[in-house]
Amino acid sequence: MQQHSQNREQEKVPLFPKWSYWYWLVIGFLGLLIVLFYFFTKHFA
Repeated sequence: MQQHSQNREQEKVPLFPKWSYWYWLVIGFLGLLIVLFYFFTKHFA
């Protein structure tokens, strides 16, 4: 059982305490890219 808890410590996500923060960061970044590309194509249309 001790080995299992040590593996769990090694699997910790760097920078953020939870994986859900990473998911929200990626979703937000993709949303930002969509908005930027929308305005980019509108400007050059």
